[in-house]
Amino acid sequence: MSLHPHPDPDCEVLADTLGPSPAATGGPPPPPPVRAARLFAAGDSLLTRADTLLERVLPRALNPLAQLGPAANAMLLLATLSGVLLLFWYSASVQSAWHSLADLGPRSFGGLVRSVHRYSSDLTMLLVLAHAARTLLARKFADARWLAWVSGLGLLGLVWFIGWTGYWLVWDQRAQLLALDTMKILDVLPVFGEPMQRLFTTDRTVPSLLFFVVFFLHLVLPLGIVAGLVLHLARLSRAPWLPDWRLSAWLTGAVTVAALVYPATNAAMAQMAVKPTTLTLDWWYLWPLAVTARLSGGGIWLATTLVTVGLMTVPWWLARRRPRPVYQATVNVSRCFSCTLCSHDCPFGAITMVPRTDGKPFPSQAEIDPDRCIGCGICAGACDTQGIGLAWFDAQQVTRELEVFVTAEVARGVAPALAFVCAQSDGGWELFDQTGWARRLPGYTVRPVPCIGWIEPKVIERLISKGAAAVLCVGCGSGESFCREGNQWLSARLKGAREPAFRPGRADPRKVAQLDFDPLRPQLLTAAAMGLRQQQPAAKAGPRSRLGLAGAVTLLTVVTLAGLLAVSDAPFRNPAPADAEFIFTFRALGGRVPANAPVSTAPDDRPIHMRAPVPVGRTRTAVVVRLELDGRSEQRIYRPKGLQSDGASVGEWRVLLTPGRHRIAVSVATGEAPDATRQDWSAEINSVPGRLVVLTFDSAGGFQLEP
Repeated sequence: MSLHPHPDPDCEVLADTLGPSPAATGGPPPPPPVRAARLFAAGDSLLTRADTLLERVLPRALNPLAQLGPAANAMLLLATLSGVLLLFWYSASVQSAWHSLADLGPRSFGGLVRSVHRYSSDLTMLLVLAHAARTLLARKFADARWLAWVSGLGLLGLVWFIGWTGYWLVWDQRAQLLALDTMKILDVLPVFGEPMQRLFTTDRTVPSLLFFVVFFLHLVLPLGIVAGLVLHLARLSRAPWLPDWRLSAWLTGAVTVAALVYPATNAAMAQMAVKPTTLTLDWWYLWPLAVTARLSGGGIWLATTLVTVGLMTVPWWLARRRPRPVYQATVNVSRCFSCTLCSHDCPFGAITMVPRTDGKPFPSQAEIDPDRCIGCGICAGACDTQGIGLAWFDAQQVTRELEVFVTAEVARGVAPALAFVCAQSDGGWELFDQTGWARRLPGYTVRPVPCIGWIEPKVIERLISKGAAAVLCVGCGSGESFCREGNQWLSARLKGAREPAFRPGRADPRKVAQLDFDPLRPQLLTAAAMGLRQQQPAAKAGPRSRLGLAGAVTLLTVVTLAGLLAVSDAPFRNPAPADAEFIFTFRALGGRVPANAPVSTAPDDRPIHMRAPVPVGRTRTAVVVRLELDGRSEQRIYRPKGLQSDGASVGEWRVLLTPGRHRIAVSVATGEAPDATRQDWSAEINSVPGRLVVLTFDSAGGFQLEP
């Protein structure tokens, strides 16, 4: 049964009464949508070859390269569900987080859930990155597609940040490194009254509240992904959220196998007094650690801003600015009879039916949304009356030209063969290789079309009725086709499953064929084209070998998991120096400064009740810190915090140490005056490479040498 029944009255009959439109003259093709189009075409061609190679044994529904976005969603869903289940074992606190995960047996049910959570998250990132790269190479970021590109990058950043917070919650050495680097980044912002990094110098001072905030973000932020996906897919029709259930099951099984064969484990427990040196990292999420340790906080913000702005603005600096009327579809209202087929077939939801404006007795007319139309031309293939389509590639004009050509060839005694070839097979209209296609299709007159979904079955019927020996429609073989559903809709129309349908009573169906181009085996296209001209039935592809299918699935699974795990647990050497280090971190209150008079340092021997009152303001004096190391001393002055300099002085002093014993003395004075109150500390310490000696101070508790 036809998916979209043809409406009454018969639109074709009504259109024929109007005759050809005098405005149907066509025009020059629009400029290419992107710069460096040849480079993008080369990259997309490589991926198309990978598609056709995989699809020799896999149906397209199981080809991961053709389902990258939905497959990423499936793995994200698996990561979310396994993360929720992991809460039965996980304890969200600085003191017990590491133990709650380390105590899980690597192949116990809890350990399996933990490993599935990690590897499904890694596979999500792999699929998202591959989806972004393929979208870029397919040039699907220009014009109306800018929203999908920008929102997609936002989703990529959100997925990465959720993974970043997830590794924080393990509280091992990986978490220690990313916590320190995160604090270095945040301390640049004028948000916190005191440097946050100083809280991460000792295990005792690590804030439990901040740990809970990270845990809360890790749980709540996945909800933002749902909202982001709604925005990401807002301009697509029939966009799948999840792949075929078989592909979901395949990916879930692969992740489970990885979890059993190579269980996820903790790194050593985080100890703030110990500098991590060599460990393994999940580079899918923790790769910034290789950069942040080498840059200052301001440098990290600058690099992040430049990269983010550069990627987010790709649709403006890498795409060409093209006037919309040059490439978008247009509606000839006089030929629109409210059939609604174009609005159903548009892959981008760019066509809506609106109230009639010309007084004709039809309820509605088609209208193009310029914010959605990409100029694919699929709407032209859905219109029996040729009332909608591309002005520069007008269906009426093209049909007239081809009918005249066929009539002239038949008059010469030659029955011509025609081939409609999707221009996207070569990377776009401007790169179409007319000579190469003539070589692949000997004896055919080759005519490129914006997408084979542009072909309306009535055009094929007319050409055959005029005497054409064969009409071949060649679609692109890419799993990430530029126009999305063109191949699918033409196939359904030729089979009579979708209106407007091909009518065998008007043309011999044996003279019509549709094929997707396989760039790895162009000889198959040549053979099929020759068979079509000779009225030989096309060779049907035999059933896929179950053994070949199983072998392909196994090989692809092994290769993917090997690459996934290699990146997920790759070696990392901390670029920070491994020297021993002495750290003095403090929070001290300076003395009060009189409000209206200078502070007098002269002694006043009078009785207390006879002394003049000294006005005291809010402003505090600076704190002076003197550090003496093995007889060498240095002094630093720390100004009070606050807009009115009325807060505490907060600071951190780091000194690299050579291995061995050192004599250290520290004094903290509440002002710069010689008689300011001061507190002293001194001790002999033993420094060990890779370890920190941390001394803390606050005005209430005094000095404390951390264990």
